[in-house]
Amino acid sequence: MSILTNWGYTLPDADAIPEMMTAAEYRTLSGRSDPDERVNAEIAAADAAIRNFVGWHLAPAMTCRFETIASDRRIVFAGSDMLIQLPARLVSAVSSVTIQEAAHDDYFIDPTGLLRVFGVCYPGRAALVTVEYTAGLSSDMVAPIKELIAHRVTHALAVPAGITSEASGGVSVTYNANWINNSRATALAGDNKELLVPYRVMGVF
Repeated sequence: MSILTNWGYTLPDADAIPEMMTAAEYRTLSGRSDPDERVNAEIAAADAAIRNFVGWHLAPAMTCRFETIASDRRIVFAGSDMLIQLPARLVSAVSSVTIQEAAHDDYFIDPTGLLRVFGVCYPGRAALVTVEYTAGLSSDMVAPIKELIAHRVTHALAVPAGITSEASGGVSVTYNANWINNSRATALAGDNKELLVPYRVMGVF
């Protein structure tokens, strides 16, 4: 049981990535009573947009496995130390580091996902590097993300699916195309992205 994520690492103990919000949680936050099928579809869309923007699964905290080779641009050498930028933030623990089948237990992990492995002789460009670690928001830290998802879902539900205009009692309304596009659950606005910047995977060296 494991899955390869869209962001280049494996979740060895999972067969799916849980959504960051349930339909029941959405109803509690929003006070709306839309059909579960539509709500779940929009939650999944907002989840995917947020996770793709930050570059990793974000929540919940999960065991992850990052496997690459020493010539990966996310790996550099500083003297006799190997620096690895993991595809995650909020890394709470590292359980193992293996370089060319040799275990290394002298390392330091920064919560930003920067791992420094001490005393590593250059193993060659094709050497296999594997890191197992735990990363993700804990249940008591995810509230701001749930609020953002609820915000995006509410925007999406405000326009009936497939509807660009409505008429009633001789009055018709045509929705502006830009407004419709910005109302999609996947349309992260500038202030949405500002909220997510602290969770975004750091750039390469």
